[in-house]
Amino acid sequence: MPVEHARLLALDGHDRRRGHLRLQRRWNRQGRSVPEHRTHGGSACRAFPRHQRLHLREAVVSTNTGEILTKEEAEAIARKVLEFADPAADTVVNVQLSNAQNTRFSRNEITTQLDASLGQVTVTSMMNGKTANGVTQRFDDDGLMEAVRWAEDATKDGPGEHGTSRLVQPRDYPVPPGLWSEASRAVDIEERIERAVSAIERTDGFVSAGTLDLSVASMLVANSAGLVGYCRSTNGSLSLSARTSDNTGSGWAGKAIYDFGDLDAPAIANRATDKAERSRGPQAIEPARYTVILEPDAYAQMIFFMMQYHMDLQSAESGFNVWAAPGGGTKIGQQVFDERLSFVSDPMDSAGPFCPFNPVGVPFNRTYWVQDGILRNLSYGDDTAVERGEDYPLANPVAVRLQPKEGTQLATLDEMISTCERGIYVTRLTTLFADFRLLVFTGVTRDGTWLVERGRITRPIANMRYVDSHMYFLNNLEMIGEPVLTAGGSFVLPPVRSRDFNFTAIADAV
Repeated sequence: MPVEHARLLALDGHDRRRGHLRLQRRWNRQGRSVPEHRTHGGSACRAFPRHQRLHLREAVVSTNTGEILTKEEAEAIARKVLEFADPAADTVVNVQLSNAQNTRFSRNEITTQLDASLGQVTVTSMMNGKTANGVTQRFDDDGLMEAVRWAEDATKDGPGEHGTSRLVQPRDYPVPPGLWSEASRAVDIEERIERAVSAIERTDGFVSAGTLDLSVASMLVANSAGLVGYCRSTNGSLSLSARTSDNTGSGWAGKAIYDFGDLDAPAIANRATDKAERSRGPQAIEPARYTVILEPDAYAQMIFFMMQYHMDLQSAESGFNVWAAPGGGTKIGQQVFDERLSFVSDPMDSAGPFCPFNPVGVPFNRTYWVQDGILRNLSYGDDTAVERGEDYPLANPVAVRLQPKEGTQLATLDEMISTCERGIYVTRLTTLFADFRLLVFTGVTRDGTWLVERGRITRPIANMRYVDSHMYFLNNLEMIGEPVLTAGGSFVLPPVRSRDFNFTAIADAV
């Protein structure tokens, strides 16, 4: 669809269906209740993560965007569930409603518009030494009762997970700064298209493709002990790649935001096209170990894999992740990274806030996983919390800031380049596991890779395959920059310069 006609999508069927969609999607979401049987204590969950997009069951075109449940509306649903539940059971209710908006473009033309809502109620029942979940997308009494029945039947004579967790007791949760934006909630398809068009218009002479996402969501958790917690969030991102007309150069840029007003789409497009132009006509160099300058988004996926799959105490004690110590036990208390680095999760982080509790109400407090290079914490469930005499499990939000130690001299990317004798500048890396337990990755450079010689970028180079790990390159740091929110959200990371990054082969990729 040519850009000049894209706005027609915003009008298709809108007047005819607006009222019906609001009613259907908000209060009478149809869909069968389904059972889920799994443990939840100490689960590594985070509300509305950017790296785990909601599965959208229905796709509709409408300008009726930004729908969420207010605290009062969600609490009314939760109260009904608790009334339907067996008084002998410990019951947890999670009520979510999210609206996902998406604009895609390819070959400099808008191709897809999506505005879809998903409502879901999850009922967790703990009884008879078992835990089970019932899930429904229906908010009416019949749907809620069916979800309760699924969960409770599974704890009585069904395949519920053996073991239970303590209920989180009533408490107050903080409101993370900047997590919610009324301006973002009010964005409609017309405004989203205009923002995408403003980026596409800057890519004239290049072949561009990308995605503009915006999510508005609410979550309430309540339980039979009297806990009520409510969180609402807005977040979005623009990711744009550009290729040269001769298909030899490629550039990428992106940004994550909470407030839609902070999204400077033309600036993002300018960065992508500038990289594409400067990467035109790359030349191959010999694969070897090089000093590498990595933008934050280049290694963000490595950090995600570590936080998602390797920050669990039980796995470390069982020898199944990178934090298992030789001969048994864990590496907690040992130096694992450069002493200038700390990994800290904090829902109140102004650059990367997130919901302050997980789906069953376990609070996310400020937690140092690594402090001054020393491994301090790994997540654990309720059984371990009881053994330690603690009120709650240590839950992992899969969101983290890589924070330089106070007093560390921070460097800009330009300073990293100007003081580099010979190295490689990398925009992005694709990432696949090469060794899961040792956290070794392989992949290729993409979207802008250059040779740095005697303090300046001298030429674009052909993409290369690498085999490396942040267990290596975050221990070989030469320079660290100011942390910023990465384009995928969830992670606040600095640019870094590291020595001896392992490139193994030339990659046939643009």
